[in-house]
Amino acid sequence: MPASYRQPRYLTEQQLKNPLLRAAFQRLGSMVKNRGTYLRELDRVNGDRRTRLEKFVALERVAEQLLVRLDLATSTLGYLDDSCGRYVLNTQRHIAEDSEGVSEAVLSRLLGTLEEAGYVKRRIEKIRLDEKDQTGLHLVRTRVLVQFTMRFWADLGLRYVFSRVQHSAMKKRQMQLKAIAQRRQSELERHSLEQRRRLQSRTRWQEKEERERKAAGQSEAQSAAAPVAPVAPAQRANATVPVAGAGLQGAMEKLQRSIANKRPNTA
Repeated sequence: MPASYRQPRYLTEQQLKNPLLRAAFQRLGSMVKNRGTYLRELDRVNGDRRTRLEKFVALERVAEQLLVRLDLATSTLGYLDDSCGRYVLNTQRHIAEDSEGVSEAVLSRLLGTLEEAGYVKRRIEKIRLDEKDQTGLHLVRTRVLVQFTMRFWADLGLRYVFSRVQHSAMKKRQMQLKAIAQRRQSELERHSLEQRRRLQSRTRWQEKEERERKAAGQSEAQSAAAPVAPVAPAQRANATVPVAGAGLQGAMEKLQRSIANKRPNTA
């Protein structure tokens, strides 16, 4: 697989100030040297036959990437997303990519060995996707939750330190969850007010349309019900005859005046 576009993550100076992360990084980072001193159950997974050295080498290489992604409140490889309030699990692919010389298969086998030793709890969930391969079978995505047990921290010699750090982290997580709940409640209230405003606006618009439709129907009914008075034929004749008679009489008078003007004077 090509390298990821993001930069690998490493422990910062602020994280190394945490006594749990600092001590765990020092001991897990030298796991080959500390073999038999810490995590002794890992060396006795196979009974009388000791565990192969490759397991300790792989654990030493992925130690920093595991501690970077460790959620102190739950001892899980993941984080709480403040923007949406959803808990996000880290993927084994990204852990293997950021580690040097460790593949996904090697990391998966290492986590399986840690689970056999009682140092890790894994919950594997398979999700069926809508995508299909060339043979027509649905693709399956595997999501794994990895949680370190109290036995892991006890055999690492950090049981007391982990208890104190986890107690403090759980207090911060409760405050974080309260802030997320308050923000979500305010968002729900704002959404409810917006929905109420839209409903009122729509109701007013519907009432206005209903009033305009009723007014238009009443005006059409009144115009259709009003009677039209008929005009009698005699009234129509009387209305036109005076106009025609007046015009004819004026023309006759004009003609008589012109004839009278043309007669010779016999006096």
